Amino acid sequence: MIRVRCVNCNITRHYLPGDLAKLIGDIPFWDVDRHMRCERCKRRDLDVDILLPSASEGLRIRVRRLVEIRMVRRVIWSDEE
Repeated sequence: MIRVRCVNCNITRHYLPGDLAKLIGDIPFWDVDRHMRCERCKRRDLDVDILLPSASEGLRIRVRRLVEIRMVRRVIWSDEE
């Protein structure tokens, strides 16, 4: 399990490594903070750790699961002529 904590607003989220690999690619866990930002404060000051919880600890942790990935198409305009 991967624990991601925002240094600024102290919010903590837990993810499964497979879900993060689908979302941001197969990268080492210490590079996850470069590819994510905090949902609450939108900053990139994240602390990433590997967490190996015991059975009793695992029951108390809420794990965020990936449901789907959507590709969003946006129009980007240029002012150059």
